[in-house]
Amino acid sequence: MAKKVSDSQVAGIKAHAEAKNKETIDKVNKAIDKLKRRNKPINFETVCKESGVSRATLYNNAQLKERILSLRAISKASPLEDVIAVKKDKMQLKDDKIATLRLQIKKLEEDKEKLIIQLVDYEELKSENERLKKQLERRT
Repeated sequence: MAKKVSDSQVAGIKAHAEAKNKETIDKVNKAIDKLKRRNKPINFETVCKESGVSRATLYNNAQLKERILSLRAISKASPLEDVIAVKKDKMQLKDDKIATLRLQIKKLEEDKEKLIIQLVDYEELKSENERLKKQLERRT
């Protein structure tokens, strides 16, 4: 037969779990601060080693996971200034290509309009030619 757990025991267990969670968060925050001061990369591996907290705990705690992911993204983005310049160059190349293609489209549309006018003139000449042929046939 199972023993019944009292409300005070449940409250004690919850208080202990919350205290352990707060302690873990404090350990991880201190470890992250140390890593920042030393200009070390911040990721799950380095935080795990520095804080002594398991990687699974870091992944399972939503607050810690989000903080590490955001700091990791920030630290990866900051030293890439040269790549950003390349991206700007690529953007400029794309803009130039788009401008060139728009000019080509405009020229093709103008050519199309001219061809339509020529086609209409051709059809008019063709019908006039038919009319004149019939007129010649009547006279002969």
